[in-house]
Amino acid sequence: MLGTTIHSHYKIIKFLGMGRSGATYLAENLDLPDRPPCLVKKFQHSDDPTIAEPLVDKLFEAQAAILQQVGQHPLVPTLLAKFQEHGSRYFVSEYIDGDLLSDELAITSGSLWSQTQVFDFLVDMMSTLDFIHSFKYIHQDINPKNIIRQKKDGRFISIGFSAVKDLGSVWHHLSKQDARYINVSIGTPGYVPSEQEQHKSQFNSDIYAVGAIAIQALTGQFPILKDPHTHELKWRDGVKINLKLMGIIDKMVRPDYRNRYQSASEVSQDLQAFALTQIPPSKFDKLKPHLIFGATVCTLLLSFGAVKLLSAPTIQPIVPPPVKIVRAPGNSQNKPIEKNNRVNLKLYSDKSQKFSIKYPPSWRVEDITNSTGKTTTFISPKQSAVDKYQENVSIRVETLPNPQTTLANYTKSAIAKIKTTYQDAKIIESSSIVMAKKPANLIVYTGTDENSLPIENLEVWTIDRGQIYVITYKADRQHYYGFLQSVMTMINSFELKNS
Repeated sequence: MLGTTIHSHYKIIKFLGMGRSGATYLAENLDLPDRPPCLVKKFQHSDDPTIAEPLVDKLFEAQAAILQQVGQHPLVPTLLAKFQEHGSRYFVSEYIDGDLLSDELAITSGSLWSQTQVFDFLVDMMSTLDFIHSFKYIHQDINPKNIIRQKKDGRFISIGFSAVKDLGSVWHHLSKQDARYINVSIGTPGYVPSEQEQHKSQFNSDIYAVGAIAIQALTGQFPILKDPHTHELKWRDGVKINLKLMGIIDKMVRPDYRNRYQSASEVSQDLQAFALTQIPPSKFDKLKPHLIFGATVCTLLLSFGAVKLLSAPTIQPIVPPPVKIVRAPGNSQNKPIEKNNRVNLKLYSDKSQKFSIKYPPSWRVEDITNSTGKTTTFISPKQSAVDKYQENVSIRVETLPNPQTTLANYTKSAIAKIKTTYQDAKIIESSSIVMAKKPANLIVYTGTDENSLPIENLEVWTIDRGQIYVITYKADRQHYYGFLQSVMTMINSFELKNS
């Protein structure tokens, strides 16, 4: 196929390899001026010649549906096209410029991962798994050959979705006879737990695979030794990372899936708790939370920057920072950061706009509806009688004029509007994240408002069913950090309703 052009768009320039579901090629998209690279996969579901063409079509369409859904996550390649030509079926997907993790681990086998490296890996992978599992998909073949470290930012991109087990609706239309052709893969030896070997994969079978890769990267071992009696993985000797992080990895790879983490979000929560314990009290007030959002659900995950504050890996038990009032950066009036993680949050639900969110009970709620849509605002308590500005979080829901508007297009127009609304507006953070299990964009910006007050705002938006949902945190710059933890908890609790 080299040198040929298929579907009048894609020129094949390199053969990349043969996988479970067919051959993969590097191609150029001839439709665009700079002819950007893309991946073309020639679909092949089985070597069995008895499979009828109508069934192959069903399998092809179902695989496309899975790729389109999981490709919405920023750490999964986007499906760009699917088509049939000359009796063959093809997928075209986003090209990721990076290296396979299998190559990295082979090359650096003598240079083991640090605590920071393995932490970053776990954060990215749990974000992806949480999203995939929300569709009731089990990846079933997570291994270093199905993970790419992206060159531009070092993030971990998940690929290889040909072995996905669907517990939802994609395969429901297949007869029992036809279903024998799906979910037959049991993954890659060494990364597969016992229940998956018995064709009884669970969601946390994927978590086991990620934990096994983390152990391989920390120890250089593969295959990883097992205790002959308990079947526990033997890996702790000589590994110099924190005991708390060791405990998280151990729980990811429990032999019995019932004793393992039951969801990726549970792992993410423990990673978050671990990260927070790693911030020395003397450095907490120097932290810039808007620069260190993890890739998991949008919460105050103090992830990458938190662990990187450690001077060296240690296996000493964690001593959490003393519980005391923490001062925020730039807080000249020395007001305490609001501590809300022990407060029972109130639930706000808007049935007409199909969303819910939790908020601190001390905050006041106001609803305003106008010609452009509805805005719900949560207003923080006034800190003193002389305060000129009350920090608040608003949720704006609007119908998109053009239903085809993409998240990227909306982000571009929103940033342009911010720069015209605020004097000296400066975007200091723009990130792709996941909110309410959907791709979202987060930005943090500073500027001067109409009352000549210096502000620092945070906004997150996502698109659902032709509606744009925008959450905005507005704050006086010197008080921005005072409520940030509460705000991130609110964003993390935001949910969209199906009906």
